[in-house]
Amino acid sequence: MTCPLSRTVVDDMREHAVATYPEECCGFVVERDGVLSVVRITNIQNQMHAQHPEEFPRTAAMAYTMGPEELPIRLGHDRGVLTIHAIYHSHPQHAAYFSDEDKRAATPLGDPSYPDAAHVVLSVIDGRVRDVKAFRWDPAARDFLAVALEVS
Repeated sequence: MTCPLSRTVVDDMREHAVATYPEECCGFVVERDGVLSVVRITNIQNQMHAQHPEEFPRTAAMAYTMGPEELPIRLGHDRGVLTIHAIYHSHPQHAAYFSDEDKRAATPLGDPSYPDAAHVVLSVIDGRVRDVKAFRWDPAARDFLAVALEVS
């Protein structure tokens, strides 16, 4: 398994990760009419943390909650208007890995919400993207495993 993405898409995700540093960024890579593009989503984690600190103990420096722009993307995917190819987020001051928290968020009912979508994690250290890794759901392992990120 691989995760093929264009240089433009990867660069857009990288720019988003740097722009939101020292907080996590989040978004989607979607296909509409055969064209892949990045859809940046607002991380409302700090707002959720301020309103409900017990339910959202982490700030945006360590977590993300997608903002209202998320809903039209998910609905568009469900209605066949677009396809979610990847879900991405950054790890400020941490490595690009798929954490247990990432897995819980991607599998709210035990199985992935979008089993065919890759998950891309960008490591941002001191305001610079240091690494970008992709992960895909492996049904046999019942886990997200690292796959090659193919940038063309």
